[in-house]
Amino acid sequence: MSSHGGFLRSQGQDLSDVDAVGTGDLTKAKGLAPKERELLGFVKRLTLEPAKVSDLDVEALRKAGWTDEQIFEATFDTALFAFFNRMADAFGLDYDPRGWAPPK
Repeated sequence: MSSHGGFLRSQGQDLSDVDAVGTGDLTKAKGLAPKERELLGFVKRLTLEPAKVSDLDVEALRKAGWTDEQIFEATFDTALFAFFNRMADAFGLDYDPRGWAPPK
């Protein structure tokens, strides 16, 4: 998560929003649009409960303003990173055990 947080900060995202995303508490993210919150909820569900994702979830993204191409890309990226993370876990690659560690 630290590398993702660093990227978000480099793109100008407010540090409190980066921390909210990194810790999974989107209620603290003031700078995220409803559309972005919907997408983050979708990729979280896809990551943690993939068998429960349905057409209704995709339709909610469309209603939030995402195109089918954007939904495909988000789904593809989520699946790809799930693969990378499982490979890293299987081979014991080192990472910060705290996960997201906001800068002091």
